[in-house]
Amino acid sequence: MAIDFKKKLSVKTIERKTDPIELYSTLDRKSVAGPLRPAQEEVLKDWYTTRRTDKDLIVKLHTGEGKTLVGLLMLQSFLNSKDGPCLYVCPNIYLVKQVCSEADKFGIPYCVIDSNNSIPNDFLSGSKILITYVQKVFNGRSKFGTDNNYIRVGTVLLDDSHACIDTIKNAFTITIKKKENSEAYQKFLTLFTDDLEEQGEGSFLDIQNGDYDTFMVVPYWSWNKKQSEVLKILSKIQADKQVYFTWPLIRDNIRNYCCYISGTKIEISPYNINIDTFGSFSNAKHRVLMSATTQDDFFL
Repeated sequence: MAIDFKKKLSVKTIERKTDPIELYSTLDRKSVAGPLRPAQEEVLKDWYTTRRTDKDLIVKLHTGEGKTLVGLLMLQSFLNSKDGPCLYVCPNIYLVKQVCSEADKFGIPYCVIDSNNSIPNDFLSGSKILITYVQKVFNGRSKFGTDNNYIRVGTVLLDDSHACIDTIKNAFTITIKKKENSEAYQKFLTLFTDDLEEQGEGSFLDIQNGDYDTFMVVPYWSWNKKQSEVLKILSKIQADKQVYFTWPLIRDNIRNYCCYISGTKIEISPYNINIDTFGSFSNAKHRVLMSATTQDDFFL
């Protein structure tokens, strides 16, 4: 009698769940992890049945109601449907450890950026969620790339999105502190002395004397006229930690920036941030912003 060993050795492929509620029941959770809470189930059901294809989405849950798990399950759902890579972005490095702990607790596969600052292959291949913090993604020298040279991402999730967006805004801002770089500070002050004195001689004297509370705005016409001199100053100090990560974002867009001068620092910030600079986020198929229900989401 002939035996068909192919049939004996064949292994049935296990279907990967995409419904996050069903998915949760298949996870290798630790014993301390119980069933989903009613609020979590409600959010996940509504998302999966009516909002899953949306490019932009705000998810709101009260603090303590388990939005971290909701976010992880949403991303795992995308991975299981071959819609990766998926990126979970925390507002700071300390919360990365908390989110990783949650992923461990519920048996959700994840990876992190190692000490070599390299992007994990498990993330790029769409096999694991990458958990990181906002400064890693949104800076002028980001490993995720800027402008037309960027890593393509399926879904980006910003946890505590209000705090993340504040940090993203800061990524476009250069602050030169007088105590840390007095030479560059003085060059800016000298460059715009006439313009500032014309606005208010007394206020300018206060700034010269190092007054912390007094600040003046460089007139836009003077800023535009002297942008070449500004770029020369910044280019020479681009290795300075106050300039290094922002310089690539500002060097070709200086006309769209404004400058504030006080007795202790120079601040150069954009009129509007150009989020399209970060293609991994702006061109992602899905962008999920997680927020506590007590916060105002209008500016998101």
